[in-house]
Amino acid sequence: MGNRSSTQIRRLMYVVPISAISKALGSRFATDWAKDQRRIIEPQTSAPTPEPPAAEQKSARRVVLAGRSIIYGALLYFGEVLGGMWFSIIIQSLIAAYLIFVFIVRSLGLDFRYFLISCAVLFIASPLPFFASFLMPDVFAEFLILGFAILATSWDRLSHVERAITSVVLLFAVLAHITHLGLLLGLTAMTVGYVVILADRSQWINIRWLIAVVAACVVIAVLWEVMFSFAVSRAFGSPPIRPPFVTAKLLSMLGEPAVSKVCGSSAFVVCRFKDRFPIDSDSFLWSEDERTGIFSVVDVQTKRLLDDEQLRFALAIIPPNLGHVVAGVSMDALRQLTYVGLSEYSYGPADLNFFRDRLPSHYFDRMTSTLAARSDAYVVFGRKVLYVTAVIGVIITAPLFFGGVRPRRDRSANEIERERTWRAATCILLAGIMLNAIICGGVSAVQDRYQARVIWLIQLSAITGICVLEPHRRIALFWKRKTRCDR
Repeated sequence: MGNRSSTQIRRLMYVVPISAISKALGSRFATDWAKDQRRIIEPQTSAPTPEPPAAEQKSARRVVLAGRSIIYGALLYFGEVLGGMWFSIIIQSLIAAYLIFVFIVRSLGLDFRYFLISCAVLFIASPLPFFASFLMPDVFAEFLILGFAILATSWDRLSHVERAITSVVLLFAVLAHITHLGLLLGLTAMTVGYVVILADRSQWINIRWLIAVVAACVVIAVLWEVMFSFAVSRAFGSPPIRPPFVTAKLLSMLGEPAVSKVCGSSAFVVCRFKDRFPIDSDSFLWSEDERTGIFSVVDVQTKRLLDDEQLRFALAIIPPNLGHVVAGVSMDALRQLTYVGLSEYSYGPADLNFFRDRLPSHYFDRMTSTLAARSDAYVVFGRKVLYVTAVIGVIITAPLFFGGVRPRRDRSANEIERERTWRAATCILLAGIMLNAIICGGVSAVQDRYQARVIWLIQLSAITGICVLEPHRRIALFWKRKTRCDR
């Protein structure tokens, strides 16, 4: 099943946080997901191992993966308890609507009607409705980018409540998925660099509050990671294991010759599996086939060793292959930038077979009755719409951003400030889209959902650019004046 099965496996890993929450609150609060033990992630082994001592059986019972946030698991838990995941979907949809409202009405100072028009366009011609209802923590990447743009460009125009809510969205996004921390730091570095080097130094007064929010998010995220590791160690006798994403990506990118040289001079655990090379990163991490997979089919101790050696392996293989690594990351980032789709919303026979024994029966019955299980026509059509509207968004945004539509000379101070805010926010949104492609495509595997979840920010930039600069009115005014002159 390739990338689809890897996504399904990662999604099911959030059963562990749900189970932990249910266990902490008691059996009365246990959900169907926690009661059905078939979905608990048990370690699988590629060879029989001796029975561990009784003291070690507790830690060997299951694998807890770092980066699979119990914070987002809590959102799913309450969604299940309060109405079959609909609560979680409603919360994510409200966050999207709130951020769009604040951006259009508060940051840009436009009328409420522009908010309604923008939502209608995004609902029809963007992937926002799909990913607002997608129960995976990485959908918060889009909320992080838009929330950051709001705080960076219009801090003074927000109320204390609006600042607090937007900051909480940023914090939740960082706690929900580890890659969002890199996205936040990258956006912060670019914004601060622009203000210090190119912008008026007076803007530093506004940006310092943004830096304070980012610093608080980073500190809380680090402390949370430490606390989570400590709690898992106390509960299971050993800390959580972080999947070896770096090792998997380097193996996939550099191929067998480069790996053989490193394995010939150093003793790495990953070298034990040379008979399975070449291997792509998704197969390395998530394949349950013992002939092709590695991380998901080895025993717990080997998983931990693969995690521990990631940094040493990277330091050993990157320097002699630096040019190849830079070229590979750049190409994958470029591929990711232009690769969008909705494949997650179509369930083929292989997908349904995968979920058959991994979902509560009533959820599986509902899945098989959906349009996504009967046909992929809507997904194919939706993918074409995404590409078309994204291209149209770029065609509209580019001339507006670079001054292709000349502003009126009689603009008011509010109009000038609104245009400046739109340009700054658009710059941040586009930078966030590019950083998302670099982080996801360059470090992880290229998948259509990674870019599709943020591509609607281009459509948002185009819509708000039209509303702010009003080129349609200026063109109409130009032709009206020209007609009068001809007469």
